[in-house]
Amino acid sequence: MIYFDQKEYSVAISEYDNIADQYVIVKDDNSELFEKIDEDSEDEYPRLDINFEALKGINSDFIGWLYFPAISTINYPVVKEQSIDQYLHKTFEGTPNKAGCIFMDVDSDADFCGLSDFLFGHNMRNGSMFGSLKTIYKNKDKDILAENPYVYIYTEDKIYKYKVFSYYATTVGSYSYTEVKNESEYEDFVNYVKNCSMKEISGDIDFSEHPSLLTLSTCSGQSGSGNRFVVHTVKVASFDRQ
Repeated sequence: MIYFDQKEYSVAISEYDNIADQYVIVKDDNSELFEKIDEDSEDEYPRLDINFEALKGINSDFIGWLYFPAISTINYPVVKEQSIDQYLHKTFEGTPNKAGCIFMDVDSDADFCGLSDFLFGHNMRNGSMFGSLKTIYKNKDKDILAENPYVYIYTEDKIYKYKVFSYYATTVGSYSYTEVKNESEYEDFVNYVKNCSMKEISGDIDFSEHPSLLTLSTCSGQSGSGNRFVVHTVKVASFDRQ
């Protein structure tokens, strides 16, 4: 069973590596990975050239590309599930596989503009999908988010920059997965997240205008235990795609 599992995981890794190689180009002209918004701006984002038309041709549920520079292995297409757990065991190209796909919750906003949106991915032992999220708290000698705490979502029209502000262990069905429908629920949710956090909340984050939240969620611990690990991020900037 271990042999067959590893073989299946290798198939998924190969598929996603091929997708990244064929449809995503890292623009490193003059060795500059980051693109400044304008000459006077200090804000920037990684320069990824993504073939949205081709990716949508492969999978019509494709809504954006996820890139987490601090954890370079998290560099994947994102799909919007049309039914619950649709992509739990199906890859981006539709192949049955335990590795599944990085997918947005059925109730979240496909434009990444909801009050609180969720992305799910498997905690793969080989570190693929969301398996490398655990390095955030397991690396006790180095805070991998200290220099670059940002997560980026590339859509056809926009690039969204999110900042990690909280992470912690939780369980299936906890308040961490509540659907936030209004500003009052938003404030309750943020307070809950702050109280649960394993990370000190940065004082420079302003939640008063209710910026969009994006949560990355994966399994934690033994399979079937119901344990989960969540990483909460907040949208701090948005850019028009050039």
